[in-house]
Amino acid sequence: MDGAEVMDKEDIQSARVLFSCSGIGIFNRGIETFFREAFDGVLGIPGWEIRLLKGAGPESIGEKKLRCLPRTGALAPPIGRITGRSAYAVEQWSSFFSVAREIRRFRPHVVFTSEANMMFLLRRFRMRIGVPFRVLYSNGGPCHPPFTRHDFVHQVAPFYRDEAIAFGEPEGKHLLVPYGIHVPSQPFPAAEERKSLRVRLGLPRDRPVILSVGWIARQHKRMDYVIREVAALPGPRPFLQLLGAMDEGSGELVTLGRDLLGPANFAAASVAPEAVADYYRAADVFVLGSLAEGFGRVYLEALAHGLPTIGHRHPVIEYVLGEAGIIGDLSKTSGLSSVLVVELAKLRTTTPEEMKWRRESVRSRFGWDLLRPAYADMFRTAANAPMPWVTAP
Repeated sequence: MDGAEVMDKEDIQSARVLFSCSGIGIFNRGIETFFREAFDGVLGIPGWEIRLLKGAGPESIGEKKLRCLPRTGALAPPIGRITGRSAYAVEQWSSFFSVAREIRRFRPHVVFTSEANMMFLLRRFRMRIGVPFRVLYSNGGPCHPPFTRHDFVHQVAPFYRDEAIAFGEPEGKHLLVPYGIHVPSQPFPAAEERKSLRVRLGLPRDRPVILSVGWIARQHKRMDYVIREVAALPGPRPFLQLLGAMDEGSGELVTLGRDLLGPANFAAASVAPEAVADYYRAADVFVLGSLAEGFGRVYLEALAHGLPTIGHRHPVIEYVLGEAGIIGDLSKTSGLSSVLVVELAKLRTTTPEEMKWRRESVRSRFGWDLLRPAYADMFRTAANAPMPWVTAP
């Protein structure tokens, strides 16, 4: 018998939920940003107990730091090479004992995570841990069916939920709730404020600034494509700012940007999560070169700051952008540059009403005030619903 079956006899209305994300404080991707915001976003559910386990950062009431080998540290990469796995996998393995210890203390009904290695370990050793929790896996990666080793799957976009159901997965196992996002409420910066902000950030004061936020790599985010497409624009050339996590391959892209655009027209940087908002406030246009996304929270961040936001024609990206986004065929040469020519020409006539419309499109679909009840329902379902498909690993 799987340990989770014990909870089928209960009718849980106010659950204990443990958020586990070792990357918070260590690495800055969409998944880490979501779990950080989700913890804050659902704290207001009356009667619920929520705790967050993270890899680094100060501890406070409800937040605890895991003991682990960070993927960015000195030990995780060589251990990963020896074992044939990634440094990220090593980070998750090494955090397992801390997570298990907290489960014994907190006795959660649901463990909420987006880390596949951690999920497999928790299910494999659930009986030994001795607490009848369910694991709710947030599929932001995304992973694809079959999901034979999952209790429940948090699907963040209809496309991947429908894919799983079409494959033959049980419908009740796949819970569709999109990522939520904190929508800023401060006014959009006036012209002089934006110029001052640009001076502080090292951006040009009087030229259009194109912003792209994501892993600075060729893979997935296709930052090299963005660089080449901006380089193909007619003069006067706009400034391109890349912002995101960098690794050993990012230097090649920095060199490409400087060679094709020139140092005066290009910059790439990694900054603290709380500093990213300043770049959105200083920019004119946002673009991401991905051809597919598990969700793409950065599109919502850009729209919430009023920016014209460009993405590729893909079902998930179109779902996230909605009517406020700009869709193009970014798989082709000149696909992005042709869209940028049009959007850059519109900047002179952009009104505050248009910027507010983009922001409100995000708030009305993905704001936490709207989605908080849906997350409560999802956690309640995971805590209560019988799961005949769950078997011991």
